[in-house]
Amino acid sequence: MKKTAIALLLLFPIALMAQKEIKPSIGKAERALKAGKLDEAKAIIDVTVTSTEVMVDKKGNPSKNAAKAWYLKGLIYAAIDTTKEAKWKTLEAEPFEVAKEAFTKSKEIDKTELTFFNDENSLPLLNSSLESKLAQAYLNVSLKSYQEEKDYKKAFKYMERVVFLLPNDTSMLMNAGVYFAPSAEEYDKAIDYITRYHEKGGKNQDGYIQLYSIYRDKKKDNEKALATAKAMIAKFPNNSEFPRYELDIYIKMGRLAEAKALMEKNAQSNPSDVESRFYLGVISNEMKNPEEAKKWFNETIKVDPNHYDAYASLADLSYKDVRAIREERNEIGTTKDADIKKRQELFQKIEAKLKESLPYWEKCESLKPNEEAVLYGLLSVYGDLANYDEATYNPKLEKLKKKMKSLKLEVD
Repeated sequence: MKKTAIALLLLFPIALMAQKEIKPSIGKAERALKAGKLDEAKAIIDVTVTSTEVMVDKKGNPSKNAAKAWYLKGLIYAAIDTTKEAKWKTLEAEPFEVAKEAFTKSKEIDKTELTFFNDENSLPLLNSSLESKLAQAYLNVSLKSYQEEKDYKKAFKYMERVVFLLPNDTSMLMNAGVYFAPSAEEYDKAIDYITRYHEKGGKNQDGYIQLYSIYRDKKKDNEKALATAKAMIAKFPNNSEFPRYELDIYIKMGRLAEAKALMEKNAQSNPSDVESRFYLGVISNEMKNPEEAKKWFNETIKVDPNHYDAYASLADLSYKDVRAIREERNEIGTTKDADIKKRQELFQKIEAKLKESLPYWEKCESLKPNEEAVLYGLLSVYGDLANYDEATYNPKLEKLKKKMKSLKLEVD
């Protein structure tokens, strides 16, 4: 027992002597990284960046090698973050956060340096090339998480790393802001990335659409949604869909008069502007002025004879007239001669309104032959008109029912 204790005491100083002191050295840290010895590279660079001798000059400013040392630390910790070797994964709990801080410090010291290292052939390795390779590694993880695993939180986490490394890459900014951040429900970050995308000159309209959607539906900020809609229209004046976004917000905010004034200005300045005329119909209808709405929908189809939405709106409005007259007729009694006469007048008026409505429904069917709402509307109109003229409308009714049954729609 004593011999064992003595042996251990004799060995202890030798073990201490065998441990080498880690000295600061950018070169040794770099060589260890290239050799794949990440534990050694980490140990050396951690000592190096805390060394006043290496990092600070005689005037107390960062030394000429300080930016390189911090950049190398970023590369080493990024290597720990991206390695597939399980033994290196335990070296640091959050390696990318350390890498990110190191890269940031390097660029704060020297933003102009294009390369700090050489390859095996002594040719310069551009910082941008190293950053692109790292970004690609993170992008591969991000895409797999997004497309295959459907893990949107993880996908966005790695996409943020891509954007950190490639802050001026508009395609990556768009991916982060338009797709990955919203999917991860990171709406504030989505706004930030989309804003940066636009500031960097990004031209894809999806950025504005997503920004509008976030402000309108997620942030419930109608003012910013409206500002985004206006920016969309200014940026893409030929996109006929974008005025709908502005109109939608005006209606949501109850600012119909402003919406109407805007659309009237557009309609007056451009005789062939279909959408402004259509929107004026929509606005007028929202303002409970169906006759003016009909006027503008008719103006719409004068410019565009195949404007489905205008015909559908006219079909709906005209059939509402039929229902209103029918309700009025149902309120009148059947005992007095005057009431019976009035009911008969309204009965004939219903027929006239049905015939007024019919061409709109038939035009809608010709434009969208299998549209369910149109077919059911036309079914009602034919059925009503058959009460006045069975010979003309019953064959039409039967033909329509046969068509609807072939489409698996329920009919009597």
